Amino acid sequence: MDRRNFFKLMSLAGLAAVSPTVFAGRRPGAFKNPNLPPLAETYGGPLWVFLNAGGGWDPTSLCDPKGGKGPEDPEAMNHAFTTDQIEAAGNIRYPNIGTEENPTAYQTFFQKHYKRLRVINGLDMQSNGHDSGSRHCWSGRLAEGYPSLAALIAAVHGHALPMSYLSFGGYDDTQGQVARTRSGNTGALARIAYPDRANPEDEASLFHSSVAGDLIRKAQEARKERLLATEQLPRVQNAVGNMYASRTGSNELKKLQQYLPAELDNGPNPLRRQIQVALAAFRAGITISINLDIGGFDTHGDHDANHIPRLVNILDGLDFLWTEADMQGIGDNFVVLCGSDFGRTPGYNDTNGKDHWAITSLMMMGKGIKGDKVIGGSDERHNAVNWDPGTLKQSDSGIHIEPRHLHANLRGLAGIDGHELMKQYPIAIEKGDAMNLLA
Repeated sequence: MDRRNFFKLMSLAGLAAVSPTVFAGRRPGAFKNPNLPPLAETYGGPLWVFLNAGGGWDPTSLCDPKGGKGPEDPEAMNHAFTTDQIEAAGNIRYPNIGTEENPTAYQTFFQKHYKRLRVINGLDMQSNGHDSGSRHCWSGRLAEGYPSLAALIAAVHGHALPMSYLSFGGYDDTQGQVARTRSGNTGALARIAYPDRANPEDEASLFHSSVAGDLIRKAQEARKERLLATEQLPRVQNAVGNMYASRTGSNELKKLQQYLPAELDNGPNPLRRQIQVALAAFRAGITISINLDIGGFDTHGDHDANHIPRLVNILDGLDFLWTEADMQGIGDNFVVLCGSDFGRTPGYNDTNGKDHWAITSLMMMGKGIKGDKVIGGSDERHNAVNWDPGTLKQSDSGIHIEPRHLHANLRGLAGIDGHELMKQYPIAIEKGDAMNLLA
């Protein structure tokens, strides 16, 4: 069967939940055995969560706090708080602010989670463009052509899983190395899992009688076997299996439905619903890495009123993730990274907004990451400063911390730095410039 006819057959078969990039995988041996056991038996973790603050967040209003002398201070970095409102939880500094609905949001989060939190401040994105900044943050490379770290982890550790990489948005380029699932609609997932039901929640609402259903399944299985008999390439055979899984209902998706809560959170914070799906996918053993995404941070006007509530949503989402994960018994096997395209300018523009700024921060939590730690920093106007790579102490002869330094460390933490796939996507760090940002 040639490539064109194969894709045509897939389209006719209704393949919607399996990304077409699964057929473009270039890693040798990636699909040799499509019948490997589930994640719990093949991968010990950790499970990876990447939370993207889309639009460019303002770390000077979060984990690299810089206030002002008062509301009339013309040089104030932020009007939402003064310098005497900056507090500390352990070694982590934060402004003691919140929203009208949750005035102690920052204090509650940082006091509760500082022992598991590591902050990288003064991170130089070398760009103030949305696409390039987001790509740099999540792939470790400013230029195009690299998959996200989440995709690389899924490609190495989860290639046997049909939903190893689940994304709600943000930079999720795979470069064809792994299938990506981009569906946060749990209703759609339910219909894919139970295509033979008029109502996915009702076991009795079948389109066909049991006799007709058996005949249909036998015919589908026979056709699949005929297709498999004509193909020799393991990755094409795996693709055929995925095609029929999407047509007949996937056992993995059925497991996901079983782990989802009876009612998803319908509150104002969209991260909570994404997190509920993520935890269900992790517990079902069908997902290794996931992108969470929340936008609205590109606040060129009325910065404080628009930006701070979204930062509160991030803190609420992170707290919700850890609380739920701990309750479900999987909280000790996560790595969570929270970052953004870039930062916001020091001070305000003529519309009380803040524009794009290349210097930002990143927050990390979870397995293998020592908490209550701040690495790097910025000066009083949020300019990056130089750090000695070996000692991580401020030094005029040092260098800026960049995403590549962090990604080199994270690849090691994920256990993928020695994999042959990394030769295709190397992290360029000159001798003597390597930084251990996880020590």
